[in-house]
Amino acid sequence: MLLFGKRYICIQNRNSSRCSGFILIALILLWVLLPVGEARAQGVMVTPSRIFFNLPAGQLATERIQVTNTDSNLLVLNATLKDWYRDSLGTKIYSEAGSLPASNARWVHIDPVQLVLQPGETKEVSVSMQVPGDPKPVTNSMLFLTQVNQRRPVTGIDKAGKKVGIIIKVEVGIHLYNTIPGISKKNLEFTAFEDKGRNSDSTRLLAVAIQNKGDVATDGQLRVELTNKTSGATVTIRPKAISMLPGATQIVYVNVPAHLQKGNYQAAAILDSGPATDLKVAQKDIVYE
Repeated sequence: MLLFGKRYICIQNRNSSRCSGFILIALILLWVLLPVGEARAQGVMVTPSRIFFNLPAGQLATERIQVTNTDSNLLVLNATLKDWYRDSLGTKIYSEAGSLPASNARWVHIDPVQLVLQPGETKEVSVSMQVPGDPKPVTNSMLFLTQVNQRRPVTGIDKAGKKVGIIIKVEVGIHLYNTIPGISKKNLEFTAFEDKGRNSDSTRLLAVAIQNKGDVATDGQLRVELTNKTSGATVTIRPKAISMLPGATQIVYVNVPAHLQKGNYQAAAILDSGPATDLKVAQKDIVYE
């Protein structure tokens, strides 16, 4: 799973003149991008979570997303657009719509811009894209659906014994991509593979650098295995999912066991970009002493 989104926390002390009754924490939940193409947060489900347009210059197309209120309370969502890119660690960085060179946010029209959903109700949102002349080969933006109506706080007791109230609001993001026709090459490549040594008492850290040398946004899976060169025993690390825009470079940190049988090991990083692509393998010798 990939986790994206924003979280805002505001804490007011009950002794403050601005607050009364109890500490109030306002929280917007992180949202989760699921493999089946849904975006979920507590109280809302959106399908699909990613829209891929394939439009040449001057063409218009419309796609639709379904939004379902899975909560027992009224849900009011406002639609906004943002630009985004990933930094070297894969974290999404957001900016104003139309501010980044590869943005398509200004080509997008959303209807409606506000959704009012009764409990259990499903409505559609139309996402239209009108591509201007001479577009970049690959462009992207993010459609956010953000809850704006107030909800009653859920009360509880914190570790200090103080009464707290938690207000939960949801924010769901939908990726919007456009790739002009004829652009399809996928190519994720390793550019570095380093052993960073012990990270904690129980883990050792490997750093894998990957670059998207292809033409399109590409999803992939990184697997790491450690093999004892003497015994042949293999330790397999849980795979990590990655998603990269063209030209992007990302460093993926992988925790491996710090305490293995002493000896020489070969670490193999395996990069799978999906069907019709070649598996890429990087190897690193590691000594456990």
